Amino acid sequence: HLLSDKELVAFGFASMLPGLVDLREQFPLAHHEHEPELSTYQLHHSGRFAPGTEQIADELGYRHPSVKKGEVHEPWVMTTDLLLTLKNRIGRTELLAISVKGDNEITDQRKLQLLRIEREYWRRQDVFWLLLTPTLYTVLVGNAIRIGMPWTVGQPDVRADVLITCSAMADEIRGRTVLQFLNLLSQKFGMDRHAAQCVMWQCIWCGGLPINLSRPLRLNEPLELLTLEEFWRQNPIASRRTAWSH
Repeated sequence: HLLSDKELVAFGFASMLPGLVDLREQFPLAHHEHEPELSTYQLHHSGRFAPGTEQIADELGYRHPSVKKGEVHEPWVMTTDLLLTLKNRIGRTELLAISVKGDNEITDQRKLQLLRIEREYWRRQDVFWLLLTPTLYTVLVGNAIRIGMPWTVGQPDVRADVLITCSAMADEIRGRTVLQFLNLLSQKFGMDRHAAQCVMWQCIWCGGLPINLSRPLRLNEPLELLTLEEFWRQNPIASRRTAWSH
């Protein structure tokens, strides 16, 4: 359900977020007036209505995208690339909508119109919407996300006590290469290299090992620790950075 490498990296960033409950790709936007998406989770949103993309396009003075077959024209179903459901620190459910685009795509006037429709769709529902482009993260960070995803997304969850122990070993990273730290994990937990990779990456993913993702993560390269704040700043979704300035 991911349509580009950029969306794959965005999916990886999103999967790291604390409090993530659900992650939906290519989320369809309603054409007509509808209950806010949060009404699924929060009763106080029930009974309220938000405008659909056709009404918003009309209000903005833009042509709504359509599909044609023969003489028949139908409105195209617009989508948001990623819609996240999150539980915040006080246990309240919130949504985060993310559109993923290339840097060259946000200079095209028609694509900007469509992004404005999408942004307004979510704004009318009090949902934070961000535009994610490759300018918001470095190539090395994007590569690190691609390297780490096979050990995290879709893998069995590492036990919480193992992650806590791994996190407590953060100081032992200093001066060690990736391979040396993996060997340390293997000895500590009596596990093979594959399991050690899962432990290390899942601990990184949740911020238990706040490493510098801008360094090459080859086996013989040294690991570098960051502060927790610096670590999450590498993730444009966690830090709610957006390329939208229009």
